[in-house]
Amino acid sequence: MTVCIGALCDNGQAVVVAADKMVTFAAPMSLQMEPPVLKKITQINDEAVVLFSGSVADGEEILSATKQQLKGLTNLPTQNVAEAVKTAYIALKQKRIQETILGPLLGADFPKFQTLLAQSASSQTLQQILAMVMNHNMQAETLVAGVDTSGAHLFAVSHPGVLLPLETMGYGAVGSGGLHAAVRLSLGQQNKVASILDTVYNVYEAKRAAEVAPGVGKMTDLAIIKSGKVSFAEAPLFGVLDKTHKEKPSLTQVEQDELKKACDDCTGTGI
Repeated sequence: MTVCIGALCDNGQAVVVAADKMVTFAAPMSLQMEPPVLKKITQINDEAVVLFSGSVADGEEILSATKQQLKGLTNLPTQNVAEAVKTAYIALKQKRIQETILGPLLGADFPKFQTLLAQSASSQTLQQILAMVMNHNMQAETLVAGVDTSGAHLFAVSHPGVLLPLETMGYGAVGSGGLHAAVRLSLGQQNKVASILDTVYNVYEAKRAAEVAPGVGKMTDLAIIKSGKVSFAEAPLFGVLDKTHKEKPSLTQVEQDELKKACDDCTGTGI
């Protein structure tokens, strides 16, 4: 229950991402909260980040497994990072199925269940359990964004462990507010050739639009990835974005100039 947003820009040489700070703790806590210090944009290396929606525990396991796979590796294509996230996602899904379905009902792990099913395909009980396995959904989604030698890239990893490239559209959003964010980006005519300034504005407006969805928090994290560097937005940039927020698809020249200065200060370089 959250929103994560990514958009390619600067002629396909940069990417802007944003997320809310709302987190969901599954049972036994069954709690939603919005810790100010939490970041749901996790930097994997110098030029790639992963954003997650869903249970905090699931997100942390996916991120931890991804980092372990990529440990010691540098200068990776963004797609390799996305493939590692996909592998971690599938492994966690199988673990959750074993913990919640196969273990309690069969006392079996995933490989043993596959063997039982192959040996007794006509068993009604096994068919019922197979249906439960097929319907299992962690309700977790991730975005992977980065810039490598071939340019900026954006991927989504979603149920049941599918890796989806988002470079044709040039943007994407996941979580309970994903639809609202995607519609706002479409209305803003977001595309890969858009400037970083326009994209920062569009992504922020998309996040604000997503706040009407259940479970999307009011606080925001935002980052710009360009030239081998991940720059996280700080208070001055958010101050300008809050000031220019009018739920409209474009900025005036004055607003663009003010936003450009704030972005320059954020990244430490001219954009």
